[in-house]
Amino acid sequence: MPTQATVDVVVHLHGHSRRGRAMHLVRDIAPVSGLDLADPLHPSTAGRTRPTLLVLPRGHFYGGRTGRGYSFPALEPPGAMTKLVDEALRRFGAASGVRATRGRLILTAHSGGGASLMAILRHLDPDEVHTFDALYGDPAPLIAWARRRQASGSGALRVLFRPGEPTERNSLRVAAALGTGSARFRVEQTGVSHMAIPQTYGWRVLADADADLPGATRPGQPAITPANQPPADSSLCAAIARVAHEQFRRWRPGGGAALTETSPAASPILREYYRVGVGVNVTDAQLQSTAYQAGHPWSAVFVSYVMRTAGAGSGFRYSAAHQTYISAARKSRLAGDTSKPFWAYRATELAPRIGDLVCASRSSSGATYDNISDPQTRATHCDIVTEIQPGRIRVIGGNVGQTVGEKWLRTLSDGKLNLTGTQNRFFAVIRCRSAQAAPSPAPAPMPVPATLDGRIARVMDLLVNRYGYPVQGAAGLVGNLIAESQVQPNRIEGSRSAIPLRAPDFNGRIRDWTPDQVRTRSHSRRTGPRSPGVGIAQWTSRNRRDGLFRHVYRGRQLGSAILHDLDAQVDYLVAELRRDYRGVDATLRSAGVTLEQASDAVLLRFERPAAVLGRPVTDPGVQQVLRRRREAGRQALRTYRSSRPA
Repeated sequence: MPTQATVDVVVHLHGHSRRGRAMHLVRDIAPVSGLDLADPLHPSTAGRTRPTLLVLPRGHFYGGRTGRGYSFPALEPPGAMTKLVDEALRRFGAASGVRATRGRLILTAHSGGGASLMAILRHLDPDEVHTFDALYGDPAPLIAWARRRQASGSGALRVLFRPGEPTERNSLRVAAALGTGSARFRVEQTGVSHMAIPQTYGWRVLADADADLPGATRPGQPAITPANQPPADSSLCAAIARVAHEQFRRWRPGGGAALTETSPAASPILREYYRVGVGVNVTDAQLQSTAYQAGHPWSAVFVSYVMRTAGAGSGFRYSAAHQTYISAARKSRLAGDTSKPFWAYRATELAPRIGDLVCASRSSSGATYDNISDPQTRATHCDIVTEIQPGRIRVIGGNVGQTVGEKWLRTLSDGKLNLTGTQNRFFAVIRCRSAQAAPSPAPAPMPVPATLDGRIARVMDLLVNRYGYPVQGAAGLVGNLIAESQVQPNRIEGSRSAIPLRAPDFNGRIRDWTPDQVRTRSHSRRTGPRSPGVGIAQWTSRNRRDGLFRHVYRGRQLGSAILHDLDAQVDYLVAELRRDYRGVDATLRSAGVTLEQASDAVLLRFERPAAVLGRPVTDPGVQQVLRRRREAGRQALRTYRSSRPA
């Protein structure tokens, strides 16, 4: 940065902390705040590029009904937020030597932080507002601000909420007040868990205020998550690649040199492409005319022919212009239309698979994912993915060098397109979802070992050999699982190990429960088991329980069946540690971690049972729990070592 610079400022208002008054702002809130300049889970994926200062106020702990609430009374009076921003810029300047002046001001809020945001918006005019499941109260100040910004043609608003939650009603009020026509003023629903919403979407909307968000849809459409996106179907997606490859060979009769578009031998092939692909009849004279070919590129005709021949049926928008079917696939994705087998994503969102299309702007047309549906015609080109190798993908396209040609495109370590150099023109991937195909049956889960030692050995093996934890770290974690559930995936709180699905109801009667009754337990309706804890880690809070039953394992959302799948629960446990408890995960993965350090970290910062809540670590009762968990960890270590070959 130069010595003088304009710097945007983002201030995030968090809502609560699981640790209550003991919250550590950097360790507990920063990782899940959404204040990220890149994808936090894939740091190589760049996000916001403008000079930006991220500000995370601690707030005031008041506890409230949950005992975890935070508010921001010092920032609510007129002028208070401006003072905070000015002070942040001053401190930044003192530390960096940059004389920074404020650019755009962006306010973001999560959960209960929305209440203070409403108070601030009564007198402050930020440039953008992003709310993450935060509209528990009257959104009138937000609506008034957004209407003023819409009228002036400036600003941006992103409202994300979870269907069925208390934030839904007020989020829908905002949607009704603002309409649904603007990409920069959107209200969307998502199936992402409450605590994960800022981390999932914050970096994306900071990078691009009108970005299309994966898994987010307009109200009234089903919330799309990886769990309900059908897996690729070999009968269509593979057929698309197969037909493309057959046509590639067709243009090289006998394995010799490629035909070119104006050669007489190519005319019957191109006539077939036009007739079958887009229903147009052309003559040999036209096809063999250089002038005609120059004015009638046939690359989209080729794609349409391949799709129709492969059996895409009515699921594809056949056209002589790539823009037409790209736009249709984008609209299907944004509408969450699961009946359509083709959805268009940004090229930065996902890794291409066989049968997908990769699409680029052409002739300096400036085509992008955001403007491809505009009325203006923009030259584009799409190729079909036919082969995937580490670091590259093979694609085949029509009218490439006046023939059906192939090329290799560079990919990143995560399989996504490398958009540097000559590949910076690529802006979209059209996913072959094969929604018309029946899903394949779910694979049977690995049997749950009947003995405690068997379950310990199985989980230790998964943590060490599949997920890469050091043995001591894994043992400290498994020791806590022994104490919580005897490592039984179907164990519910209040049950005995021998009868893991028998526990009291809300009237105190002991009864047996089905997995579905456990999953749909409701405290407000007093249905299901009286106590909420479930699974190997005894997940208790609503968000963590919901996350367990929504977890996607091997490409499928298991629902209540996850209570009989030990491997899937370990996968959810690891995913939760990596996403929401990164400090604990880092401790467990440390090369020199001891069993005792790992056990204590899991107990005090992840499991946090009632026996340790609100009590200092020096408390004799807490010390007793620590000793028991460490001994259980040593049991896990002994069992794992005895199960390994000598």
